[in-house]
Amino acid sequence: MSEKDLTHLKDLLLRQRREILVRLQGLESDWQALSERDIEREEEAQKADLASLFDQLEERERQELEDIELALTKMVNVTYGICEKCRKQLSLERLEVLPATRFCRKCEAEMEEKQKKPAILP
Repeated sequence: MSEKDLTHLKDLLLRQRREILVRLQGLESDWQALSERDIEREEEAQKADLASLFDQLEERERQELEDIELALTKMVNVTYGICEKCRKQLSLERLEVLPATRFCRKCEAEMEEKQKKPAILP
């Protein structure tokens, strides 16, 4: 991978990180505004559903942020772009689309397939 490619991918990661931080800030503001409202009993159930949704969104955003931070650390450690499972170089095309990805297509597909299969109990 060329230095130019690496710089471009780093820029993508930094942009994604900024966007996620803005979205997280928005989620926190929206939740705070909702929490401060004086609500009726019937709205309590809706508020509980919204709280669950906010938690899921926040968790997803935080996981993406962790993946980005890990990718940036790997760039510093010169291990960026290497599949964590098979240790092969990830394609530039894959990194362009998913700059924080940790696995090649083949390994990711294998892991997803394993997750789909039910565990066999003794």
